[in-house]
Amino acid sequence: MNGVNLTAQDDRGCTPSHLAAAHGQSYTLQTILRSGMDANVSDKNDWEPVHYAAFHGRLGCLQLLIRWGATINDVDNNGNLP
Repeated sequence: MNGVNLTAQDDRGCTPSHLAAAHGQSYTLQTILRSGMDANVSDKNDWEPVHYAAFHGRLGCLQLLIRWGATINDVDNNGNLP
């Protein structure tokens, strides 16, 4: 992705990979992962893209993240699993 800052964060610490996972944008998420973004990047609540995909019921994104090495055993600030 040319000219795009994939590590940019909003006020909650969400990156483009968090947002793609939350909105079910699996093609966009795959493009982000192919560019080298860490599948386990955390926001300010220690939510990773896998947490967003699971919370919003985005099965395709969840499967994609797991294939790219996302861990499903990481807990957030409240001790919740994805």
